[in-house]
Amino acid sequence: MAEVPVKMALPAPRAERMSLLLARCAAVVVCAIGGIVLLGWQLPIAQLTQALPGLVSMTPDSAAGALAAGIGLFCNTFRPLRPISRLIGFALVILGLAILFEDLFGFSLGIDQALLRDHILAADAASAGKPLRMVPGITGSLILFGLALLYAKQGRALSAFSQILALVILAQVLIVLAGYVYGVATYYYPFPFTSMSIYGALSGFLLALGLLAASPEYGIAAAIVEQSPAGEMLRRLLPGIVVLPLVIGWFAHQAEVHTYYDSAATLAIFAVASILVLAVFAWTTIGAVRRADRDRNAALMELRGQREWLSTTLGSIGDGVIATDPNGSVLLLNKIAEQMTGWSGPEARGRPIWEVFRVINEGTRKPVDDPALKALRERAVTRLESGALLVTRDDKELPVEHSGSPILGFDGSLAGSVLIFRDVTERRRTAQRQSMLVGELNHRVKNALAIVQSLVQASLRQATSRPAQAMAQTLAERLQALHRAHDLLLESQWSGASLKAMVERELDPYRREGGPKIMIKGPDVLLPPQCTSILAMTLHELATNAVKYGALSHNGGQLGISWKTARGNRLLLTWEERGTLIHVPARRSASSGGFGMQLIDKGIRHNLGGDTKVEFRPAGLYVELNVPLEPSKEPRMKPQKAPAEA
Repeated sequence: MAEVPVKMALPAPRAERMSLLLARCAAVVVCAIGGIVLLGWQLPIAQLTQALPGLVSMTPDSAAGALAAGIGLFCNTFRPLRPISRLIGFALVILGLAILFEDLFGFSLGIDQALLRDHILAADAASAGKPLRMVPGITGSLILFGLALLYAKQGRALSAFSQILALVILAQVLIVLAGYVYGVATYYYPFPFTSMSIYGALSGFLLALGLLAASPEYGIAAAIVEQSPAGEMLRRLLPGIVVLPLVIGWFAHQAEVHTYYDSAATLAIFAVASILVLAVFAWTTIGAVRRADRDRNAALMELRGQREWLSTTLGSIGDGVIATDPNGSVLLLNKIAEQMTGWSGPEARGRPIWEVFRVINEGTRKPVDDPALKALRERAVTRLESGALLVTRDDKELPVEHSGSPILGFDGSLAGSVLIFRDVTERRRTAQRQSMLVGELNHRVKNALAIVQSLVQASLRQATSRPAQAMAQTLAERLQALHRAHDLLLESQWSGASLKAMVERELDPYRREGGPKIMIKGPDVLLPPQCTSILAMTLHELATNAVKYGALSHNGGQLGISWKTARGNRLLLTWEERGTLIHVPARRSASSGGFGMQLIDKGIRHNLGGDTKVEFRPAGLYVELNVPLEPSKEPRMKPQKAPAEA
């Protein structure tokens, strides 16, 4: 029984797309902060400074750096734009190092002055003896972020280093933001506190958070968006880890400011409150994890049942089945495929499909386009093709028919392909035996007809009276009509005969320039074998009658033969002659006619179960034949014998 592998190609989860969307939103907000700060420096709008107090606390070069960093983060979320992102990261590192050299050696590059239009604002800022210069906190954050952009999404090791830099930035700006919340003068205390504006700290927080969210396939973001009990537990604990300590610390700080407790008491309250709140979060998280674990176990049981069902189904299929991933690597084979290709499931799994299923063209001996790869390439089902040879692992060749189909996920993504093939060796042997039997049958029938014809010819040569000679000649012509019908069946391997070809072969001897007009009209109908001989004899008798007495007896005659198919798979054939010189009484019926007309009527009615209509009109003979193309399943009434006369 085929073993179904556990790892299957699945479409990207929705959580990863949401993580990338969060990174892009963070980049847009940072770009907005940098643009608004630059606008506030260049245009002294009172409403803007009132709505956003402390706007000018962020220097123009800091705002420009934040704007460039936001653009770099946004470009990093798109694969084609990542070279631009790394170029911006390199520029941020160079800018930060240049500003550090300004602080160390006491010179000015004039970056802020180049970004200002209104020199009055620059003079006001410099009047207090504080030149416009990027603060060290923002400078360090931009340098670290630039390095993080350079190494982001460049392999696991470099990407891990990039995320460590983002975590360092995040820790630094969180300390500054917590200082603003608690009213701490961050510029007064040494590291890890640093001088940084509120807008600069908010920009750094969003940049670090966005850079972590921009890599949802590994790292911290991957752990958060992971659809597992561990990922769910982390998502539930994350608000408690990040937000609650800050909130509890703020309440403890307010209690100390209002002299409710001293610093030691507030620390004790903070510690105990943090323990209790985190314990509550942990307890609720444990309950959610238990529910998720129960659901996971139930899903595993269902999946195990589906795998067993799939394995049983694949094992019961009489054709070879091979499934691949989107890259064309083999995932599974059923037992029939293992027996035909010579590859076992464990040996073939992970190999390219063209190594396991090698097919060549039977005629040209050239490799055939693999149906599984064709289905992956065209995302369409390939039709069942024959004429190919499967080259097994031990270099044997098997004639096969094969087809491929893509496997699409629920969101339309390509999850793989499935290849189905079967051995047609026995079918070919059966077809060869059938061809041999048909050939033997044709040979015997031809011999029988030839013997009968030779007997008729011998009788014709020995006949002394004209009636006997005429009878032998008529019999020979009827045998020749049977021979032509047999040739038609031989051409189609006894699958049927073409009615159009039969009519044309019967009437071609009477076509001549200036002769009677013969019009043939109707679709090409395939006559079943049981109808072929009788209809051939019918057409022969009608043509013979037309040559002797009807439209084909002189050059001015007209003969029209038409047919069509009707409901119930029946054939409606019409024979109509015009310009007949010999007029027959209108009441003459087929039964009162000659032997040919009686043969037509009895052959169509009794042997085929059809209907005939024969009229001797003034213009010429008119015949309608209504013949079923399938044998009737109803029992036929045997003709009763007439009572003997006394």
